[in-house]
Order: sequence, then C-alpha cells, then structure tokens
Amino acid sequence: MVKWQCGAHQGNGWGHDMRMTRHKRILSNAEQVWKAVQKPTDLDSQHHTLAWLLETACFILLALCSLLYANNDQTYPFAWLPTGLAVGLLLLRGRKALPGVMAGSLGAALVPAYLSAGNVSDGLLQFINATVFTLLPALITWLTYRQARRRQLPLLRYRDFLWFLGALTLASFATALPYTILLTWSASQAFTPQATLLHLWLSCILGTLLVAPVVMSGHPRHLTRHFKHVSFEGLLWLSSLMFVLLIASNSPMQGLYLIFPITIWAATRFGVAEAMVCITVAGATALFFAIQSGESGESASSLLVAEALIAMITAVSCYVRILLWDRDMIENSLEDIVEQRTRELQLTNFELKDEIFVRQQAEKSFQRSSRHYRALFETASNPIVVVDEQVTVRQWNSASEKLFGYSRDEAIGRNLANTFIKPEHRDELAWKILKLFSVGVSQDTLETQVQGFNGDTYHILWNLSLLPGYDESQRRVIMIGQDITEIRHSQSQLHYLAHYDVLTDTANRRLFEDRCKQAISSALRHHRNCALICLDVDHFKRINDTLGHDAGDVLLKEIANRLRSCVRQEDTIGRLGGDEFAVLLNQVSGADGCEKVARNILDVLVQPISIPAGEIVVTSSIGIALAPDDADNYEQLLKCADMAMYRAKKAGRNNIQFFSEDMNREMLRQITLEQELREGIARGELDLYYQPVLDARSGRIDGLEALLRWRHPSRGLLSPREFLEIAEQTGQLQILGEWICQNACLQARAIQAMSSKPVSVRINLSSRQYNHPQLADQFAQTIRESKLDPSLLLLEIDERILSDHQADTANTLKRLKEIGVGLVLDRFGSGLSSLKLLRDLPFDQVKIDQHLLHHAPHDENTRAIIHTLVNLARQLSLTVAATGVESADQDSFLRSAGCHLLQGHRYCKPVASAQLPELLHRVNGGEPLLPENPFDFPLTTRPSLTGKE
Repeated sequence: MVKWQCGAHQGNGWGHDMRMTRHKRILSNAEQVWKAVQKPTDLDSQHHTLAWLLETACFILLALCSLLYANNDQTYPFAWLPTGLAVGLLLLRGRKALPGVMAGSLGAALVPAYLSAGNVSDGLLQFINATVFTLLPALITWLTYRQARRRQLPLLRYRDFLWFLGALTLASFATALPYTILLTWSASQAFTPQATLLHLWLSCILGTLLVAPVVMSGHPRHLTRHFKHVSFEGLLWLSSLMFVLLIASNSPMQGLYLIFPITIWAATRFGVAEAMVCITVAGATALFFAIQSGESGESASSLLVAEALIAMITAVSCYVRILLWDRDMIENSLEDIVEQRTRELQLTNFELKDEIFVRQQAEKSFQRSSRHYRALFETASNPIVVVDEQVTVRQWNSASEKLFGYSRDEAIGRNLANTFIKPEHRDELAWKILKLFSVGVSQDTLETQVQGFNGDTYHILWNLSLLPGYDESQRRVIMIGQDITEIRHSQSQLHYLAHYDVLTDTANRRLFEDRCKQAISSALRHHRNCALICLDVDHFKRINDTLGHDAGDVLLKEIANRLRSCVRQEDTIGRLGGDEFAVLLNQVSGADGCEKVARNILDVLVQPISIPAGEIVVTSSIGIALAPDDADNYEQLLKCADMAMYRAKKAGRNNIQFFSEDMNREMLRQITLEQELREGIARGELDLYYQPVLDARSGRIDGLEALLRWRHPSRGLLSPREFLEIAEQTGQLQILGEWICQNACLQARAIQAMSSKPVSVRINLSSRQYNHPQLADQFAQTIRESKLDPSLLLLEIDERILSDHQADTANTLKRLKEIGVGLVLDRFGSGLSSLKLLRDLPFDQVKIDQHLLHHAPHDENTRAIIHTLVNLARQLSLTVAATGVESADQDSFLRSAGCHLLQGHRYCKPVASAQLPELLHRVNGGEPLLPENPFDFPLTTRPSLTGKE
C-alpha cells in the first residue's frame, strides 16, 4: 500500500516521414494546435459540469496508475501522474482550467487517502499531501512559464519547451524540498534525506513529462483520427517496443538503455501527437519494469538512477521531437524565401541578358572588351597577378595590393618569386611557370606561403593558367590566388586533436601505438631493443576526489613536463587514459638502460608539485617490457608492460617491475579462475561447510561456523583463500557474501530441528560486506524471509576492519544489534585498538587470534598475552572463544586459561552441509567431540594477572 507519510508537428499518421515540403501544410497544422489552445471545444463551452467530471475521472485514473509506480521500499510513487495532467490543462487553457484542475486534484488525492490502511487522521494527512503534490508543482510551473513566455504553448518552439523544462524543474524542487525537510524533522526511523529529496523531485518531473506533452499535443478527437491509420512503421515500432519490454522482463535495469533508441525513433519519425503518446508509453513501461527490478533485489540507488534516466530519456525525446518540428517550419519558411529570391534572380538574370545583348550589339570593339576584362580583374576579391616567363609582375589587382602591401606601380617590374614568395617555394613556382610555357600544359596549381603586409603568414593556393592571344615573345601566365589559411589551420588543429592529448600535449593512444609499431619494426630489423614503460600515478583518484579535477589536471600537466625532462628527443611520451602514461624508449641498451631511465623518472616524480591548493607529493608505479625479448608486437608489448605495472602496485607502489613470464601465467590463471567462479556460482558448485564450536566445560556444541567451499569440477574442493582474492578484484565478493548469508540462515533453521539444543550459526563478514551501506537491511530481510531467530545468528567481524572504519563502526554495529544478531570480535589481539573496541562497541564474544595460539605452548610471553586477553574479556563479561586448536597442548592451555568456547581440527574438522545431519545425530546420541583434558595443570607457570578464572 502506497502511503504519503509525514512524521513517520502534427503528422498525418504513424508512418509520417517528417519530410513535409510545403510551408502551408506545416502552418495549417500549427494553427490547429494553437486554435485548440485559444478556443475551447463545444463540449467545454456547453457542458462545463460534464467536462469537470470527465477531467476528475482522468485525475483519479492517473492516480490509480501512479500506484503501479511504487514499491515496498518507498513511501511515495516514482511518478505522480496527476501533476502532469494538471500542468497540461493549465498550459493548454490557462485560467479556465483552474476549476477542473482543482476538482481533479482533490479527486486524485482521495485515492491514496482511501487506500490507506491507517485511521482517519492518517487518511486526511495523506489527502492533504497528495493534493499539495498535485496542485503546487502544477501552479508554480504554469505561473513561472506564463510569466516568461506569456501564452506560447511549449510544444510549438524548442525554446518554449526548454523554458517549460526549467519551470517544471524549479517547481518540482520547490515542492520536494519542504516535504523532505519536514520528513527529516519528524521521521521515526533513519532515512537518507538526499535520496528522498531526489525521489520526490524526480517523481514530480517524471509524472509531468509522461502526461503533460500528450495533453498539450492535441484534442482526443485529433489523436483518435491519427491512430486510426497505423502504418507499417508504426506497427514495427510497436513490435520493437514489445521486444524491448520482453528483454526488460528478464533484465529490467539493462533494458532501460534500449528504451532511449525507441523513444528517439518515435520522436524523429512520427508526428508531434503520435510521438508524445509513444514516448509516454515507452517511458511509463520502462519505469514499471525498473520498479519491478527494484522489488527483485535492485538497490534504492539503482532505482534512483533508473528514475533519473527515464526522466532524462523522456525529456530529451520530447525535446528532439519539438526541435524537429521547429526546424521543419524554419526550413519550409526558408524554402519559400529561396523560391522567392530565385524568381527575383531569374528576373534579374533575364534583365542582365537583355542588357548584355544590347551592349554586344552596340559595342563590339576591343576597347569595350578590354574595359570589361579590367573591371573583372580589379574588382575580384582574390589576388590576381600576371607574370611573364621571368616571373616578373606585369599586372597587379587591388586584392594583391591589400595582401602584399605594394601598390600597382611599386609591384610591376619586380620578380614575384624573389620579392613576395618564401625561399622554400621559389624553385617550385619557377618550375611550374616554365612547365606552362614549355610543355604546353594550360593549367596548374601551386600552394605557397606569403608574408602579408600586416606581418601575418598566409597560405595561398594559386591557380596558374596560360593566357591566350599573346605573341610567342610576350606570353603571360595569370595567377589567381585563394586564401586557404583558415583551412590549413583547421587541418593542423584536427591533426593535433587526432594525434595528441590536449591536456598534457603528449601523444594520444593512436599516435603512441603508431610510434611503437615503427620502433618495434626497426628493432626487429636492426636486431636491437626498444622498451615500453607503463606508468600509473598512485592514488590519483583520491587527489581528484579531495582536491578537485582542476588540481588533477594541473598534476597531470606537471607529470608530463617532468617526463619530458627524463627522456630523449627521439623517445615518445603518451597518455593512454586517466592517470596512465606510457614512455617509448627507442634504441635502449637492454634492461640496465631502461632501469636507469625509470629510476630517474621515479626520483623526479616524487619531488613536490605545486597545485592551487598547495604542494603535494605523488608516487608512481612503473612496469617495463622490452621488445623483441618480451613481445614482438605492440598489443602484446603493452599487455606485458601493464602486467608489470600492476605487479609494481601489488609490491607496495613507488617501485619498478620488469615483465617476466610468471606474470603472464599468473594473469591467465586469474582470468581462468574468474570465469570458472562465475560459472560455478551459476551452476551451484558452492557449498557451506560447518565446524562445531564446543563449550569448553560441557563439551556440547554451542555453535557452528559456516565456512565457504567451492567444489571445483577439476581441482576438487577449494578453500576461500584460493579464490576470494579473485572474487574481490572482479566484484563477485558481494555476491558470495549474500549467498553465504541466505544459505546459512536457511540451513540454520534446519539445524535447530536436528539438534536437541539451540545451536548458533556463525558467519564471517568480509571488509566489502561490512562496508556495504545496506548491510543491516540485508540481514534483516534475510532473517525475516528465513524466519530464523536472530539470536541464533552470530556475525564475526575482523578487528582490523573495525580499526580502518572507526567513524562508522558504532552506528553499523548498533543497527545490527537492533536486529538481534550476536556480534563476535574476530582475531582479538591482532590490532592496536582492541581495548577501545571492547569499551565502545556492543560485542558479545571475542575470538582470540589463532596466530597467538600457535605460539602459546612454546613461548612464555605469548601465553602471558593470551592470559591477559582472556582475563580482560571475562572482566567485561564477554564470552571468549578460540579457533584453530590442533594439538593437545593448545587444548589444555586454553582450558586452563579460562577460555569458554573451543574450535579446531582437534575436535572436529569442517563437515559439508549434507553430512551435518549425521554429525548432529551422533552428538545427540551421546558421542563426545571434546576429548578429556590429559593435563590437570596449566602449561604456564605464570599466575593469572587477576587472580580469577
């Protein structure tokens, strides 16, 4: 039950291809929409009461639909649809829609109030909240948009739609913020204000975006007429949507990303009304399946991301449809203007032809032709130069004067090449002019750089043509220039962007790969070495997160500059991505030369770097691979250097590692094990083994520790130490932890039925499980679903995990204790904060570090430490447990020291869950697991520090 808590282009059909070519057709459609806004329908003008009832029914229906967009974890729908209807009616009709909107809002608010399971006061409170969440954002959106855009409908112009989005976002935030603050003051249980604010904000926005565009796009009669003619493309779209929904039914969150092309298809191919309906249908179904995924195990943050993603997809798709509509109107307006101008040009052309004909008939003399040629020559915007065989200037137009700064009288008689052309292009110019005169070629081209009068350098493309009509001794070449400086600058910029990293001015991945391939080919050909160094800045993400990305950019620039100072001119520095750099050392003298360069890089990078926030010191991890010793191609060489770099990180960072073959074998082993682990989880190869925890006095089974095992199909039974590291690196550790928790709780129910006395089950929490924000909620849900007594579940938490997260430890353990589970401090005595943990945190038991136990029988100091730890825990009324007991000496020592619970191979090895009934049956039958103590005196001669047991 959803409870609002407080204090607890119109097209011609689906197949319309959006290529309307006539302006009148688009204007007629636009006028229909605008008339629908300005003029009420006959039903509205004659039967107001009936219209209000119909609108109120629509509000109630949308409120009922909104209840579909809610799950058990949220106290409000993910999309409140009545807000969208209210906004659409207000923007469509203005003040005339206010009575209907208010009546509909009250009717919609009755839905959550009526469905409330509370008393009358709760229902009244929900009615008020729902009314506010319908009316307040609608009124704010309408008033804000009307103030900014007057009476323009948001669907007619893309700028109007952007104003509408802005007003809607502001109104939604103004509605959600006070409600969130009120919830924060009066909440009866802990919740996240940021997530609540975002959910409420997005609920208003999404509800409006799903309904308002459909309401504003046309009357129901128009929509019905359009939907009567469903084209093949419309059916294809519906089929595609159904296919995407089929995918989303199996993988809802991944299926969200397929909704965006579906909505863009509708926005670009259908009319405004059809597109808005299609976008609404796609967005509504996507939201429904996203919520279903949330009920199937997705986290609240995933639902928040899905809600924001659907809102963005809906807004962008509507914006694209309106933008295309606006563009078509502009294009058709421009088309009419072009047609009008074409007719004018045609008339002008006819006039010019008549004038030319008259002039040709009136003046056929050479003087007339000469003046005409000179007019064209002088008024040309491009520089035009006429030269003879010696490249001497014979004619010079005004554009040439402007470019070179020489007047016609100053330029005529000068040698063009020697005076105006740069030396590197002079020979080419002379050769091409000679070719025109000698070979008989009539045209040619030449690109040169010239120094302009203002001091700038210009790139000029010259078209060289041999002028006809001259005597053999007076032949001329006309040179018409075109300024291509901007083109060359753009080409240079594109070349730079395609081959260099803009931030660090180093080679990008594409250029670096090309340089590496050339160096490897040269090394193979000349039988020498080249080296690839991969360098990664240690803890760079921490710098970005704490100091900001601007500081990170400054740091990357300085690192690139320092790398340049460490390598030669022929070497190449590349930025492969993020904080990862690579250095290509061409022609190196083996590993010694590489190590010298790499050591220099390490020494230079550790020097303080100045950033806006001060100075920082960074370190780096370096991996080196040699070609052709390690690899003879770029891909393999980069892979080898990467493996060496990650080995350097594992070795403590700020060091250098050369590639070796064992790294490759280790990488292949990890990849294989990762794939096998994923398949093993899917095939059910995991199993829980249980090792009894015995009472040191009575010998009865006090508890069972759940231990994970993997029945590998080829390697047999694997312990966690053989695959947990791979699981943590590949993100599967959380899945394993949830599997252990669910199966241990379910099997614990069965254990109670098989045992004559209550037996607790112990679960070890990993660091990643402990740091999960929903740890307590997950355990509470698992215990609730398995119907297990929470007191029979003990969580063992490593002391080192608590030491690393002391700020949040108390709250986390408090929430776990509220559930009712027991808490065990594992590896007690292994850290430096044990006393503080015992004093401040609500532990029930402590488990002595087994590394101390292994040295106890032979080391007096270790025995004294264990005696102290046991006495301290007993004084604090904590149960003391010991694990890893393997010998009689250890057994006797622990009993004499006063340990309450014992666990180890001496008593019983871990047994599979399938063999657990047999073990419990033997124990119930009287078979003892705890051997008799062969010693009646403690192994240590040191007395107890407290004088007590």
